[in-house]
Amino acid sequence: MTKQKPQLLFVHGFRGNHLGLLDTMKYFEAKGYECFAPDIPPAFNTKREKIPQLEGYSADAYAKWIADYILEKKLNHPILIGHSMGSIICAATAEKYPELINEKIVFLSPICVTPPKFICNLAPLTAIVPNKLIGYITTKYLLVPKDKETLREVLDITYKCAEKFTSKGDTAKAAKFSISYAISDFKFDKKAVFIAGESDKLNSQKQIKEVAKQFNSKPTFLKKSGHLINYECPIVLAKTIEENL
Repeated sequence: MTKQKPQLLFVHGFRGNHLGLLDTMKYFEAKGYECFAPDIPPAFNTKREKIPQLEGYSADAYAKWIADYILEKKLNHPILIGHSMGSIICAATAEKYPELINEKIVFLSPICVTPPKFICNLAPLTAIVPNKLIGYITTKYLLVPKDKETLREVLDITYKCAEKFTSKGDTAKAAKFSISYAISDFKFDKKAVFIAGESDKLNSQKQIKEVAKQFNSKPTFLKKSGHLINYECPIVLAKTIEENL
């Protein structure tokens, strides 16, 4: 009898929505995996699916949001796959609702410690600076490939994501959340997989290795990529995730 493949629940990062992980998700769907990638507040529900209400921008609230989504969709212990801020949300969920998720959890571009001062100073500006300007500044900073075509493609998706936020105020609250927590803040007993770009500017390889070690894991670093591995090398990323499933 063929073993049933686990369901995969993708959790996107700050200023994103499901579009940011679409290419990676399509890879798994072609392999027969059932994938889910909800738009998580402050991302507007562009997919028009039935989703929970977020009860505040805190670790408890985000974890409950994921738990409620799992229950609403009647998912069967999905593997959580979180990118960037999504990695924090997945870690919080693993601590607070371990019974609802798979024994394995995947962190992409994991936020292992508090982000650099540059990003922390930029976060509050999301409430007053135009979305396109914030998107351009952060993308230029985080993107490793320097060719204009890649930058243009990533910015196009980034702008599409930024078109649909519930409000400027909500975006600012999510920004504060994103710089207030890290995976190291949570305790959970799961088989953690850490995957990051070798030139990630938010967390260094040393920082990622140290936190991965706390969870008895060794991280994988993808070549010629930084924090935006979901855009920079989505298929390589998908294959790396698959190797760890």
